[in-house]
Parts: sequence; C-alpha cells; structure tokens
Amino acid sequence: MSEQEYRSAFEAYREIVEVELKQALHGDSRVDEAMRYSTLGGGKRVRGVLTLAFCRAFGGDVGKAAPVAAAIEMVQAFSLIHDDLPCMDDDDMRRGKPACHKRFDEATALLAGDALLANAFNTAAAAMFLPKSIKPNHAVSVVSALSGAVMEMIRGQQLDMDYESSKKLSEDDILGMYNRKTCALISAACVCGAICAGASEKNLHKARSYGVALGLAFQMTDDLLDVDSEKHDKKTYATVFGKAKTKEKAWEYADSAVKIAGSIPDSAFLKEMAIILNKREV
Repeated sequence: MSEQEYRSAFEAYREIVEVELKQALHGDSRVDEAMRYSTLGGGKRVRGVLTLAFCRAFGGDVGKAAPVAAAIEMVQAFSLIHDDLPCMDDDDMRRGKPACHKRFDEATALLAGDALLANAFNTAAAAMFLPKSIKPNHAVSVVSALSGAVMEMIRGQQLDMDYESSKKLSEDDILGMYNRKTCALISAACVCGAICAGASEKNLHKARSYGVALGLAFQMTDDLLDVDSEKHDKKTYATVFGKAKTKEKAWEYADSAVKIAGSIPDSAFLKEMAIILNKREV
C-alpha cells in the first residue's frame, strides 16, 4: 500500500468515526456542549480508525464496528479532559484550543469527562440493537475489553503522577506506565475491532499484540515531539534515556507491529500505519 492510498483509507475511516460521534453526542445542556467541544472537530482518531481497520482485516462489516469505534474515541476524550485538569497534568491547551476546564470550568470539565465515559459504554452496548448490529456476546466482549482498558488507563495516570517525584526510574517502570496509560486503549481498539468481526481467540491475541507494539512506538514518538516542552518534571522515556535511544526503541516497536501485522490476512493498511505514525517529525 502506498502512502497516498494509506492516507485516503485513513481519512475514509476517520469520516465514519466522525459521523458516529456526531450522532452519539447530542443534548442541549452545558455538559453536552462541553462533551462536544472536547470530542468533535479535532484529534487524529487513531484509536477509532484502528477499530474499523481490524474489523475489516478479519473480514467484518465496518458499519457494525462504527459505534464501537466512536465509543473508543469517547473514552479517549474522557481521558484527555481529566488529564488536563489542574489536579492532574494541569494543561491549559488541547488540540490547539483551550482545554475543557479553561473553556468552561473545572466542575463542568469533570462532569463532561464522566459523561463521555458513561456514553461510551452505552454506545458500545447499544451496537447490538442497531440495524447493522453486532452479536450480543460480541457486545459483551467489547464492553469487557473497554472497561479493562479504562482501569489500566487510570492506573497508568496514577503512575504518571507518582513518577514526577521519583528521582530514578528504570526502563521497566516507564514501559509499565506506557503499557497502561497509552497501550491499553490502543490495544483495546484493535481487539474490539477484531471482536466485531468475530475473530478467533488466536487472532484476538494478534490484535492485542499489535496494539501494544504500536502503542509503545506511538508514545515514544510523542515523547520525542514533546521532550523540549515537558513540565512538572514529567518523566518520559525521552527525558530519562535521551532522544537517540528513544528514537531507536520507537522504531524497534514499530517494526514489531509491522511484523505482527504480517500474520493478519488484510494487513497492508496496518503495516503502513505503524510506519507512518512513527515517521512524525521529531
């Protein structure tokens, strides 16, 4: 697959996710407005796209996985709203505009994050009742995978905050944090797409492994992009081990993702995705 073909396919997947999100995020309260503000019109939708791509890779109907992809992006939005709060990472900007708590207020931002999380599970579970529906047992598996990922994300965020005051961290410490805070949702996105396609347990394992490898590469590339602007003594792979080693490890994990994708039937898009995401300018 050429880079142009990849980008065209990515945009097509992304548009499906955007349509689903707009349908899922309705209501006229202040918290609904905050939910839409933080979720719509921004973000790469990497996780939602992965859900659709894995569904297609294992021969599933992408339309059936679309609500699940939207649910995963709502979970991502929830995590970003809460991460930006003053009691967490204390960031004033998100995706080039004021963070939710700056555009509204802290209480509304907290509630918007909570509401997005609740709506995500409602959207995922409701996928079994739509005209293009997934099987009830698949919906249960999706909710289980997604809830497990949320718990790991929360544990990862706690580690992220705890590590700010740590004088020395090992590679295992940082990779363990990344596996929870970043890889958990990326991996769940891959697995949920495969579940929607009715993939076997063996193939679910491949999806999970690809997601972990891609997630580590993705986070390390983010580290390189952010290394000169880190604050609060933020501990990342790049600030602890340096840019050169981080770049080397990022490509090591990206190559691993490509190799895993090679054992998946329709994997051209997934292979290209691992390479393109890791080629972001650093």
